[in-house]
Amino acid sequence: MYGTRNKRARRGFFKRKGFWLFCLLCLIAVGFAARFGDRKLNPYREIAMEYNLERVGEKEEMSFIHDRGGVEIGTMFVENRFSLPLEEIPPVFVDAVLAQEDQRFYAHDGVDWVGVARAAWLNFQSGSITQGAGTITMQLARKSFDLLGEKRRREWTGYERKVVEAFVALRIEEHFQRKLESEYPNDQEARKKAAKEDILEMYLNLVPFGSGFYGVRSASLGYFGKEPEDLTISESASIVACLKNPQRISPLNNLDENKKNRDMVINRMALEGMISRSDRDKMISDPVVLNPNPIRRGKTFLYEIVAEQARDLVGEEALSRGGYTIRTTIDASVQWAAEQKMASQLLQVENQEGYKHPRYSEYKKSNGPPKYLQGATLMMDHETGEVIAHVGGRNFAHSQYDFIENGSRPLGTAFFPFVYATGFERGKHPATMLTDEQMDLRKLQVGGLEGVAGEWGMEVANPGYEGKITSRRALAMSKIAATVELGQKIGLSNVHTVSGNFGFSLPSEKLLNRMIVGFDNVSMPEVVSAYSAFPRGGSRITSRHYILEIQDINGKVVYPLDGNGPVLESKEVCSDAIAFQVHSVLNDVMRKGNLAESSEGLKSSLLLGGGKTGTPYGLTDAWMVGYNSRITCAVWVGFYEGDRQAIHETAFAKNLAYPIWEDMMNASQPAFVGLEILPPDSVEKVSICRVSGMRPTRYCNESFVDPVTGKISFPTTSYKEYLQKGEEMGICAIHGGGVDIEALANQAQVRDTMNAIPIKAKVPLLLGFDPYNSETPTLGIKDDSAEAWISDDEILIVEDRVRGELEAALRLPKPLRFELPPPGFETPNNN
Repeated sequence: MYGTRNKRARRGFFKRKGFWLFCLLCLIAVGFAARFGDRKLNPYREIAMEYNLERVGEKEEMSFIHDRGGVEIGTMFVENRFSLPLEEIPPVFVDAVLAQEDQRFYAHDGVDWVGVARAAWLNFQSGSITQGAGTITMQLARKSFDLLGEKRRREWTGYERKVVEAFVALRIEEHFQRKLESEYPNDQEARKKAAKEDILEMYLNLVPFGSGFYGVRSASLGYFGKEPEDLTISESASIVACLKNPQRISPLNNLDENKKNRDMVINRMALEGMISRSDRDKMISDPVVLNPNPIRRGKTFLYEIVAEQARDLVGEEALSRGGYTIRTTIDASVQWAAEQKMASQLLQVENQEGYKHPRYSEYKKSNGPPKYLQGATLMMDHETGEVIAHVGGRNFAHSQYDFIENGSRPLGTAFFPFVYATGFERGKHPATMLTDEQMDLRKLQVGGLEGVAGEWGMEVANPGYEGKITSRRALAMSKIAATVELGQKIGLSNVHTVSGNFGFSLPSEKLLNRMIVGFDNVSMPEVVSAYSAFPRGGSRITSRHYILEIQDINGKVVYPLDGNGPVLESKEVCSDAIAFQVHSVLNDVMRKGNLAESSEGLKSSLLLGGGKTGTPYGLTDAWMVGYNSRITCAVWVGFYEGDRQAIHETAFAKNLAYPIWEDMMNASQPAFVGLEILPPDSVEKVSICRVSGMRPTRYCNESFVDPVTGKISFPTTSYKEYLQKGEEMGICAIHGGGVDIEALANQAQVRDTMNAIPIKAKVPLLLGFDPYNSETPTLGIKDDSAEAWISDDEILIVEDRVRGELEAALRLPKPLRFELPPPGFETPNNN
């Protein structure tokens, strides 16, 4: 009875006019809403119509790397990928992708309307965007046309970008089905399935899986070291999990985060019936085990640094499309000379008798990081900051560790110029006298060792000691004890401060004498920057770049946009006088110093520059750093890691690193020919006695006996030296009777004479009768005829014999024998 009445009531309700009026109003409202929505969505539909669907799934084209002169030196691709057909991608991997990204992929037409409705309702409930409802086709549209970049450029909201993606996805599905009409003219279902598979194949070869891996094969090799067909379900899930956030979920970046998301993919596969619950539970309990063996996208360290800078300049998304021509700052002839000489030189070292370290030829990848001898070199144009050559290591395939970018090792005796620069800043000069003698290891403070330190700085097997020498001589010949003496005189804290100004980051906790001999680690960019101050007049470069110009596939210049490249950055670190004084000595290193013999193969134009080898205590590393007025170049040879073991017993830098430097510098000519580095107005050239380090007199000579003729000559001890203008110098205290003011200043008795009033001579000669024909010491030369007694080349030979020489040569008769009389003996009286 109740049921009958209820049915009648319901039929009566549907027969009411109000019900149908309500339905009509609803339809009208929906129509108006649809019309309004269509008007609002139409601009986005029109934007979606602008994209060329032939570019869907388009992967980057090859980009070309040229040297500064247009010579092709390599090709590059930003995305590490290798495309595979869908049939070579394992079904378990496809299942994992569909389970996480798009369960209704084969059912929808590009947009999952059911998913959109569900996502809209869940987002409405949460009050924020927690669901995206993006399909695989929509993701393909986003990647193919860089819609994330479009969002930034057009300032879209997230919803607006999604709307455009949806319209493009609808077009893509329709486009791919239309392309297959000829193959499937009467079978719409087969045509749709084939179109879906084409879309899926493009997607799986295009999308990023984190850590720079694009596409299934690159990710499979990059994470697990195996081909995709060999992937397990668990490994497939680990890779697919990265799609949500490639960088954050990459197992190489965050193993725990990857496992958590991998387990979510495995759960989804179980819910979709793709795997059993028992398999799910077992896989979730297993850890993620990696075995990276990625496809190597680059062959050299230079490639990596150029790719990185290009990415920063034009953006990764744009660069990933490829087709660019990148003109670098590199000089191909110098780069190739560096690579070839580096390889042959290190091989020669390893083949020496008694070499005890692992050899390059013995390396196996299964042994881990290489432990064989390494080398690196960096050459820069210090006028522009352009890098001319960059070799970061011996073999990029063996190790991607770039010593230039990441390494640091002891500089050894190549640190000496900065000790002398400190001295010249604090009142010393190239003529300051130092003592070259044996030194105890305890003075060096290199770890409690005792015994004679040895003179390894000269880089000869049997070094000699010269006693008192000038600072010029000490630096030119790389004298250890003399340099340590200078460092102690001027103070370790001052050396540390000045070296910091030159760009070195040295430890400051406890300053020890070993800092003076280059015991602390420094990087190659720091070394090149610091040395560039000497040819640049006291200003070091602080920036470097590798790219001059980038053109897109159409030849349009996309960098630099304003026609101007990067501006050179630099920093003043010392006066031009000090920079030139150090340079003049480093020039002596090449011409007269410990590299005089080695530099015989250097082109003459390069002898206008300067350079210094660097050998640390223990012969653990080898450096060569040098320059001309245009370029600065550093070479390092050594091991990436170790306990400061010697490379070999005679591993001097002039034998290991210098030959590589010489080949590079010779290859740089004449493109980077240097001019003579002229002295600034702040210095003057004056005569100095090299024995006393003071102003010479006409008596500053040394006796010399010709071993063949026996003749005695007296070459001058005078030479020309560069001093800062206004620098006071005393008269030679050894030959001319002058006073060594600096020596006296260190003696206590100076205080007793401070109040004495000096008596000034009225005339240069002694007044009155002078029985000894004496003269006062003379500094100046008043007539041209006497100019020869002061010379750069020490050519004066005095062949006169001094008074007393002939008399000393006379043979005197033997004296008579003298006998004492015995006691009590009386001398007879002749009278």
